[in-house]
Amino acid sequence: MINLEDEGESKGLPTTAGGQETIAKVQNAVLEMLEKQGVLAGINLNEVAKLAGVNRSLVYHHFGTRQGLLRSAIKKRMQDKHALTRTPTEPMPLGDRVVDGLRKTISSADTLRLSTLLHLDGSLSPKLMPNAKTTLLLLDRDRALGLAPDTDDIAALHVSYAAAVYGYALYREVFARDLEMDPAELDTRVEESLRRLFDGKPTETRSKAKPRTPKAPPLKARKDTVTPPVHPSVKRKPGSKVKAPKSR
Repeated sequence: MINLEDEGESKGLPTTAGGQETIAKVQNAVLEMLEKQGVLAGINLNEVAKLAGVNRSLVYHHFGTRQGLLRSAIKKRMQDKHALTRTPTEPMPLGDRVVDGLRKTISSADTLRLSTLLHLDGSLSPKLMPNAKTTLLLLDRDRALGLAPDTDDIAALHVSYAAAVYGYALYREVFARDLEMDPAELDTRVEESLRRLFDGKPTETRSKAKPRTPKAPPLKARKDTVTPPVHPSVKRKPGSKVKAPKSR
């Protein structure tokens, strides 16, 4: 789902093998630092140059800024993992589309963390919804086919499922830790929950539950109807009632 703009990832493509090697060393150093220290530790260009074993001036020469360095590192990670994910174009239920995006995003969670760091730093790229217009058309088609909820606000629907995917993938391990669960088990349960949520299907418990039949209130005897004692000589049919004589 995440994609990068071509511009701004580095100041210029190296024309020599030495330049390409320098860029690869710096990119690997950035990814290693982020993996060990976490995204909130930030990126210090001096430390990156030291870890990569290159001159600091070469880092500025090839990447220009900290954001340019991070964008370049993100693209390398995506290429290494073949994680340039795109929205499937074939018709499919929205729940399946969301789960497909979730699995791809989890597989490239480090890319998501890098992207988050960039956006928190004020960067305008990478785009989190790079093919928004195409995706909106696909969702509108799926809605017409009955594969997505019937809504007039397709854009809000798109943002809702993108937020669910990115939010869970970003905090997946934190959620699992707080719930004292295995992340893989939590993934399975979240996928099923997202399918039900975005397909608009009732939960399994509700779908199998039998409707409750309201109980009728107990009948109350009428006050003006009594069964007086009957003289033995009087024959009465079973079930018949005798009205009480009116008081004078």
